Amino acid sequence: MKNQPLKRKFGFAWKGIVYATHTEANMRRHWVMAALVLLLFLWLQPSALWWALIILCISLVIAAELANSAIEVLIDHMHPELHPQIGRTKDMLAGMVLILSLCAGAIGLLAILATQGLLL
Repeated sequence: MKNQPLKRKFGFAWKGIVYATHTEANMRRHWVMAALVLLLFLWLQPSALWWALIILCISLVIAAELANSAIEVLIDHMHPELHPQIGRTKDMLAGMVLILSLCAGAIGLLAILATQGLLL
């Protein structure tokens, strides 16, 4: 659907986010973790750089989970029966989300340590 008005494109994007949130337990877990981290950051009040990094990390994890969920939905629709290559594809997608989540956790931990004066 090319050449749609920008408002309509945002509507499609929002529908995708809402759909993934309603249908994917991992997406809901990521939203909960994001909210908890943001509340912790509000309490700790790290510098703007740490805020930027954690917001970037949260966005990357959510975006990766959206991509993972979208590709899995498409794969399941196109090839509903089990197949080793499809399983490997899904594993790699899950690995992408895991790597970004671990990176986000590490950056969050560094921010906490820096805010508490435990990091040079």
